[in-house]
Amino acid sequence: MKKIGIFLIMIMFYSCEKKGNQPEEYKGIQLTESLSESLGGNINYTLELPDTLKVNQPYDAVFYFDSPFDTIVEPMVDTINFRSIKFSYYKPIKLGNKILKSDIVLKDSVYIPNREFILGNVKFEEKGRYLFLVLIEDQIMYNFYNNKGKRDSIHFDRIFEEIKKEVVVIE
Repeated sequence: MKKIGIFLIMIMFYSCEKKGNQPEEYKGIQLTESLSESLGGNINYTLELPDTLKVNQPYDAVFYFDSPFDTIVEPMVDTINFRSIKFSYYKPIKLGNKILKSDIVLKDSVYIPNREFILGNVKFEEKGRYLFLVLIEDQIMYNFYNNKGKRDSIHFDRIFEEIKKEVVVIE
């Protein structure tokens, strides 16, 4: 329940900050963040998914990954330095033409509790060459407190990893 509370506080804080009417208890909290400079090479991973797939046949895409944050804190455990891993799955992109920004469509995203994840029921409805695309966002929220025990700042440290695999779909 503490974890849900932290997320709700973050949502409330961000929404109130935009409106300019933060609750008194959150006024003066300093927010900072650092982001990975690229979408690749930040997280070591393996993806188990065949190179050649059959139309309308379900497959499991199995992901294993290691993050530099693994040595700091486990995901969704610590409430002072809270870590979350978001897994975003995009609609496969049919290859052959120029890829437009509008071709990149988020299909679903979920927060995952560990470094192994199975995306089940991956299906392709037409034959052709496709780009299978996933984004992992690993984030730690560091809470800092003043000497009176009141939180006075929050720092977000985020790294991203884009996972792409070209697959061929046959009849």
